[in-house]
Amino acid sequence: MRIYFFLPFILIAFFFFSHNYSFFFVADSNETVLHTNSLIKSSSLNWWEIDSLTAEGYGSIPVGESDFFRAKLLAKRIALLDAYRNLAAAAGIIHITAYDTLTNHKVEALIKGADVLSESYDELGNCSIVLSVPIYGLSNSFAMSAFFPVDKLNFPAPTGNVVAKGNYTGLIIDCGDLELNPVLSPVIRDENNQSIYAYGNLDYDKVIAKGMIGYSEKKSLKLRNEDEIILLKLNGSENEFKQIGSKIFLAGADGNLSRAGDNPLIIKAESLGDDNSCPVISAEDADKILSENLTTHFLDEGAVVFTSNRIRGMRL
Repeated sequence: MRIYFFLPFILIAFFFFSHNYSFFFVADSNETVLHTNSLIKSSSLNWWEIDSLTAEGYGSIPVGESDFFRAKLLAKRIALLDAYRNLAAAAGIIHITAYDTLTNHKVEALIKGADVLSESYDELGNCSIVLSVPIYGLSNSFAMSAFFPVDKLNFPAPTGNVVAKGNYTGLIIDCGDLELNPVLSPVIRDENNQSIYAYGNLDYDKVIAKGMIGYSEKKSLKLRNEDEIILLKLNGSENEFKQIGSKIFLAGADGNLSRAGDNPLIIKAESLGDDNSCPVISAEDADKILSENLTTHFLDEGAVVFTSNRIRGMRL
């Protein structure tokens, strides 16, 4: 009778301990990490905002380990493995073009050189590690794995008789409310499907060092004179502005916007192609861009920014 009385409590205790145990890593030869966060929580999905890819890994103190210092070392090992796995998963889904990502072999080689941004422990000795790989740069960057040298092509010649002003420092393609998918190697095309800006037009070393374009998320308001204000997200502040031509931008805007310089040519995208990654502009605007580039060569320098009210992170 006493056995039956205690049986429910025994079953509850068994379930509790077995359930908790499933969240810990058992330090054996299989090295299986059971405690992981989802990729969305553990990785930086908006790589285009900070020009780097980061991922966090977690490691718990193994059950039954009596030596606290050894337990912390094991937790660190678990966290590092978890961070590498999350970084590899994230790197594998960044799009080079709308349809291309890195091969598994290149992802593996890339993450081996990842930098440790932080390493921390809680009061129980559980470990958290953050790894990072730069998107651009001449040393172990994502771009070095994504791009390879090609024969450089000249930009197409303008087809119309456009008189260049000759004072533009860069190009901003405003995609408005169109949902933009960031990629490392986009193409700007005109309405006739003529490419006016692509990787093949640029120097390999410049693309590796700073990429082809910058992305800046924005939202639009209207002034009384109907000129558009582009308010860039800057730490949640929207009270400092900078005049650029007929447009007004946040002062001290992020590095991606400043990529286009103090006097950018601003062109409105008519649509997006290639899975919403490549802006399509009018033939007239394409001629304007190409004519101005003959004078100040901002396309050659990659001084190009895409803005949109909606920029997606990685496509999971």
